[in-house]
Amino acid sequence: MTIFTQPKKFSLSHIDLDKELGISKPSAPTKPKPKPALKRQPGLFIKGPIPLDWMKRANNLGGSTGLVATMLWFYAGLTGSKTIKLDSKIDDVTGLTRQTRQLILKRLEIHGLIKLFPQHGGYPRVTIL
Repeated sequence: MTIFTQPKKFSLSHIDLDKELGISKPSAPTKPKPKPALKRQPGLFIKGPIPLDWMKRANNLGGSTGLVATMLWFYAGLTGSKTIKLDSKIDDVTGLTRQTRQLILKRLEIHGLIKLFPQHGGYPRVTIL
């Protein structure tokens, strides 16, 4: 013999949707916890902001152009100016020859990313545009 029972009426009122979704209910306002201070990393860094569009354009030129472009922004951060005088350290850090560096700088200038001011018998001045 089978006994049929009356089904319970369905109601959403007994379901705690916030609890089911993992949403905590707002309680009494509490004091926000202070964020821990960031620890400064020792050593050199590249100071920003560096325009992402500028870096994408430089990286799309191929080869080591992105490396030289990053070093230009590094120098700009050190000097606090977008016009910088290059020296032999850029060749040491990038591992590029003088000829390769000059070729890359000319490529950056052709594509409108920098303005190059060659110095006769010396390292060029560069303005980042």
